[in-house]
Amino acid sequence: MYNTHSFQLDNKKKSKNKKSKQNPITKDFEEKSAYHHTDHIEDYHNEDHDKNIFDETIDLNNLNSTLKLWLESNNIGKFMDLHLTKKLHLTIPINFIFVGFGGEGNKGMDISMLQLVEWFQHIEHSLKNVITPIGEDYTTTDQMKTPTTHIEYNFEIQVSKTDPMVNTLVEDAIFWHLRSEASHYFESVSLPGDEKFEKRFYTNPHLLSSLLSSLSNHLELDKNSYTIYILNPNHPSNDGIENTDAIYGYRVGFSNQELKQLYRNPNLKIPTSLNQVHTDFEFAQLLQSDKVFEKRKSEGDVDSPIHINDNLKFRDHSIQSKEWADQMIKEFGEYKINSIQTNPNCQFGSPDTKEDRWVCSTLELIYRENASIVARAQEVLDRGTRYEQLYVYTAHENPIVENPMVDTWISHKRFAFIDLTAGPFEWGPSVGGNGLKTSTTLPKTPSLTQEQEEEVLEEQATHLSPDLETKQKQLTQELLLIETIYNNACVDQNSERTDEEKEMCEELITNINKIKKQLERDQIKLQRKLQNNNIESTTTDEDIEIDLLTGNYKEVFGNQEQDLFISKLGSVLSSSLKHLITQPLPLFKVAYAKRVNFNVFVISDHQDFNPRDYFNFNYEHFKYEIEKLRLPAQEFVFNIKSISMSDDKQLALAYYSSLKTVLNPTINDDHEFKSIINYYLDSKDIKNSLLKLFNNNNNNVFNNNEENDEEKESQVKYIPIFLFSISTNSSILIDKTHQAKSLSNMVIAIQTNVFSSNSTFTVNDNQLKYYPINPLSSILSATALNLGGLVGNHISYSEAHGAATSNWHWSVGDSPTSKTTTYPFTHFNEFQRDTIFRNYIASSLERSIGWVNKGVTILNDCKTSIKNFENGLSVFPLEETVLKFQTIRSQWNEVANSIRDLDYSKSIKISLEAEKSSRSFFKDCSNIQIFFMQSECQSDITQKLPKRTLAIIIICLLINILIISLLKTLYKGKNKLKIN
Repeated sequence: MYNTHSFQLDNKKKSKNKKSKQNPITKDFEEKSAYHHTDHIEDYHNEDHDKNIFDETIDLNNLNSTLKLWLESNNIGKFMDLHLTKKLHLTIPINFIFVGFGGEGNKGMDISMLQLVEWFQHIEHSLKNVITPIGEDYTTTDQMKTPTTHIEYNFEIQVSKTDPMVNTLVEDAIFWHLRSEASHYFESVSLPGDEKFEKRFYTNPHLLSSLLSSLSNHLELDKNSYTIYILNPNHPSNDGIENTDAIYGYRVGFSNQELKQLYRNPNLKIPTSLNQVHTDFEFAQLLQSDKVFEKRKSEGDVDSPIHINDNLKFRDHSIQSKEWADQMIKEFGEYKINSIQTNPNCQFGSPDTKEDRWVCSTLELIYRENASIVARAQEVLDRGTRYEQLYVYTAHENPIVENPMVDTWISHKRFAFIDLTAGPFEWGPSVGGNGLKTSTTLPKTPSLTQEQEEEVLEEQATHLSPDLETKQKQLTQELLLIETIYNNACVDQNSERTDEEKEMCEELITNINKIKKQLERDQIKLQRKLQNNNIESTTTDEDIEIDLLTGNYKEVFGNQEQDLFISKLGSVLSSSLKHLITQPLPLFKVAYAKRVNFNVFVISDHQDFNPRDYFNFNYEHFKYEIEKLRLPAQEFVFNIKSISMSDDKQLALAYYSSLKTVLNPTINDDHEFKSIINYYLDSKDIKNSLLKLFNNNNNNVFNNNEENDEEKESQVKYIPIFLFSISTNSSILIDKTHQAKSLSNMVIAIQTNVFSSNSTFTVNDNQLKYYPINPLSSILSATALNLGGLVGNHISYSEAHGAATSNWHWSVGDSPTSKTTTYPFTHFNEFQRDTIFRNYIASSLERSIGWVNKGVTILNDCKTSIKNFENGLSVFPLEETVLKFQTIRSQWNEVANSIRDLDYSKSIKISLEAEKSSRSFFKDCSNIQIFFMQSECQSDITQKLPKRTLAIIIICLLINILIISLLKTLYKGKNKLKIN
């Protein structure tokens, strides 16, 4: 992109430089420098660049002014106006949509527009991009410092309320499809033990996601922003459910009581096409016949971006949402008239990521759940999607377990929802851990009686200090405090202040003047009171409104329960930004590659079962889900190979030498603590063994590019996935807790023929089950972590504690990283896909900023002087280096603008170009440093000595020569002694 100048000191070039002619600044340089935009870049405030080569008063073609600037700059970096970058701000648009908060929702909760903006504008609008210690070794308790980053995410938050009719549609979508966990609830039959299940209801979250997806499309929120819906529907007990203490939640699939009825039930008529599915290849053929594995939409095909206002704004979506609600009611009416036979191809398609197919969801939403479990399962087999049919078929063939109920859900699109009426539910690690999701994590809608509401309306301003003497004392203390703060922070005129500091100082001065004025008023009142012999004056002057640091002496107490509710909800939403939108980076390197090879090795020691059965490790489903994480310019290549341990003794030895045991505490099905001996595979040992074995046999398994070779752009990345399929009666994990684990250069997974086993995770007081025979979800999660640094939603990093932390609230949905999903056929969502793309960009930008800051630091260490002035301006490429610096920063700014529009394809392309230019900039700076060092040495050598000094040196040399000659002569004339 730029012409590289030679930095070697040549004698001919040196003789030319003695003319001390400076290269003039070209017009092209002036035009390009004017294009320098740094809206999203924050530099260090302590850098003084008042005078530099871009100063209008400096004429670079004037030798005297240039020399003066050269000497005053003190270093090359300041002369060239090069800055050290402190932060790069990446903006992400967020929507908070409130449904059921206009008095039509649960307990008549009514929050005004003013209250929403007043409370939620305090939500943290910026978060640092942190690195969490995930990789070779990591725990959630041990301290482990990670590098700081220069990337900071800024959030543009939009708050909105919807029309009351939207809440009505949400309630219908929930209540029409509630099913009881009791298997015979709709048969009017009560069995022993069904009492606790009859009060627990669940509904399909994909149906509500379809409804909200349609709303997002209508409001134009789904393409260029992320959305969190906060739902406050009325409780089902107010709409036909007799149990007043009943609870409901969201679940994909059926409950355990219902699944027991479906297992090997002869009344279910399984279609012939499903009976033929046994392997992953047959699974793929079945889905391809229905075009489920269809080509995804190109990332470049996006609509025009939506303009988002700065900071938190209130966008009124009530009119638009009412239009949508009226349209949906009309569609419901039309589809109720039509029968299922007239729309045979209209199927519910949410599990294969088609939540926006609203038309095909309408029939499901108007269908009321009132059939027995067998009849409902047969209905799914007859007219459900292939994924739904495979779920029922799997429940019929295998003793699978239920997915737990939750009150929060992450959809396949760019939105999630929180239902404040559902639950309460709780989940987290059974033993140890932090950040548990408890029954009090989400705030419950407060209820006020009519008397309490009247008290709130009639409550007047409460004066904490009506007495004048006491109020004067308070104001005097406040005045002393504010003046002290002002003197310490604002009196120093030499220090440069930021805009926030200036605003704070102005506010302090305003409060000081207000307090002094109020003290004068109170003093006059007090004197009048004393003159009138302590008789209160009839004149009442209004007090000045002052926001005191020590506590307001005049406050109005409003609805405290509502304020507590909103403040806690604000805390939940603030935490959601960290765990749902901007997840941390892992400790190992994350880099974009144009071509990624996924090499799967199935290493087995048996022939007892097929490791690639459709329910075991479904290789075709693995490929389909990984393909979702591919950018349009990327190429993914998949290879699979089966290896028998009986044919490779070294591989068998490596496995068994890495197998270890541990005594783990756990909770059994009777909720009792129990210590059991578990087998686990040590990831470090097996990694070292695999590196030795496969590097000797096949050089294309691991990445051949060395990490230190930063100049060479990574074109190909290899991700080897080693799946050990073991025939044993005990479940085996990796490093005690994982079915699959991502290391820096490989993924290791384990599969045993144990169908289900208790995990170390508890949901709603029940030990969660997992399938040792099917590690598909864990392999998908580990592969995504290795590919693009996708960290689970529950993981974050605390800079204060210097350790990884957990928050399990958002570990929901049917994604591979969710801990509240047991069914192994999981799906990546758009949150996770965007996170991987954003990790590519953030990592590339971090490396780019690092190279540029290193180069600027080098030039700041190159001191300017008269000695290097002549050669400096004549030899090193002033124009190209400065233009390259400005072009890189403009590219950073362009990347930030593209991320704001969620255009990740464009952002990745520009960030890679910036990273490449940054390496070139660093090399230029290093060459400049070398040139200046050589120039200093040459100038010292070639400097002429005075004649007097030269004469003294010659005389001293002659005297030394004479002395040495005389000593040699005397030594030769000396006689030696003879000894007989």
